[in-house]
Amino acid sequence: MEPPDPSGRPRQVRGTKRIVAMAQRFWQQAERDVELAPLLVQPRGYYLAAYLAHQAAEKALKAACWHLRGEEPPWKHALRSTADLLVLSPDNIPDSIQTAISLLNPILERSRYPSGNVEDPIPADSVGEEEARVALQAAGEIMKWVKQLLQERPCSRRPRTS
Repeated sequence: MEPPDPSGRPRQVRGTKRIVAMAQRFWQQAERDVELAPLLVQPRGYYLAAYLAHQAAEKALKAACWHLRGEEPPWKHALRSTADLLVLSPDNIPDSIQTAISLLNPILERSRYPSGNVEDPIPADSVGEEEARVALQAAGEIMKWVKQLLQERPCSRRPRTS
């Protein structure tokens, strides 16, 4: 039996059609996120630009997971573990993508919720202009890589079951 949709809504399309549709939906949202993020690179918006950059990268990687593996990606925010699902070996992840992931991963936590330390700045004050711009560049690198992956045949890296 197929697991329920996290939203609680029934799934209406099954099989390869659903896989292709979900990959497209995640990719389209990633494109929208990365398109709008630069508009937030201004005072009081840097943290949101960085957050959206992470979200764009995450959704792009999940689009590739749907497309290549033919399965729903984990509902987690860890970019590295999602990227690992797309390659035969972690060594196959390009250095530029590993660097981009290492730049984006710590941003999510700081740009999303206030920390438990009352001395730390709130997310709105924790990301500056330069870090927001670097996050956007990192997301762009990941988007470029995923765009190449999406050219492969759907389900071409489907995990083998024993």
